[in-house]
Amino acid sequence: MRLHNLFSKFIFIALLVIAHASAIASSYQPFMWKVQNQGATAYLVGSIHALTPDFYPLPEAYQEAFASADRLAVELDPENLAPYQSSRLVQSKMWLPKGITLDQYLTQPQQQKLKDFAEENGSDYQRLLHIRPWMLVEQLTQAQLKDSEYQADYGIDLHFLKQAKEKGLPILEIESLTQQISAIADAPFRAQLAMLTTSLEQMEDKDYMAQMTEYWRQANPDGLYQFVYQDVLDTPQLKPMMEALLDHRNQRMADVISIYLGQSPNSSSTTFVVIGALHLSGPKSVVYELEQKGYRVQPLFTSLNNEKSPNK
Repeated sequence: MRLHNLFSKFIFIALLVIAHASAIASSYQPFMWKVQNQGATAYLVGSIHALTPDFYPLPEAYQEAFASADRLAVELDPENLAPYQSSRLVQSKMWLPKGITLDQYLTQPQQQKLKDFAEENGSDYQRLLHIRPWMLVEQLTQAQLKDSEYQADYGIDLHFLKQAKEKGLPILEIESLTQQISAIADAPFRAQLAMLTTSLEQMEDKDYMAQMTEYWRQANPDGLYQFVYQDVLDTPQLKPMMEALLDHRNQRMADVISIYLGQSPNSSSTTFVVIGALHLSGPKSVVYELEQKGYRVQPLFTSLNNEKSPNK
């Protein structure tokens, strides 16, 4: 369930991290990096897209960097989505082929968990059996968010989107909706199924929620990645999903950010880039990809002992 909460990023919600940690100012660090090239600067901000008011105000470093920005770059601006086209795209990728149903692949205990979910949320169980695993994971995630105190309105990306629009800053989109949905919807069926079964089996596990947000709050990208990657170690079939949702997208994001960094060789410009925190974590992160391109990427937080659990 760690994977589905961090990776479910489609039409209605972004990367969902549901947690019960409070934002204590004494240990609250900016999950942020700085990259410079000639006259261009980019701040890379790791976003959690569903938080509570307790996480505000954010560390001052965020606001100082944003105040210097000439433009904001986000994965997607939800207000720019065309509802009809978005719905058609999702519909084209959400249904299993005729004659294939999920109960052919789920164990009896997993089917029971899905029946319980359907009953609790007023869904038609038989209809759910015809939905592709990726979309069913999305529905599980939305239901979990709905039952929590965490709201997308308090997410980091929406927070800065609102400020950018109030200031009249240009807003750039790093990806398209088609790219985002295809990243998971076109993943191998076996990987989607592994994500669904992992989610169903961990639905009652609440401990991981607070830990993920704590890794972010302490600006511990290695700890965050290692924690999430544990699901892949436990279930190797998830690896293609991790590659599709992180590694491949990280390469494309780094390509786009490098364009921002090369656009102002004779004048200064600053781009405030907000992307999901996990894209800035791990061995093939956007940070790594930019370093491979020759950029020096400077963390704007104090390094922590990433081997130490945030709850200890």
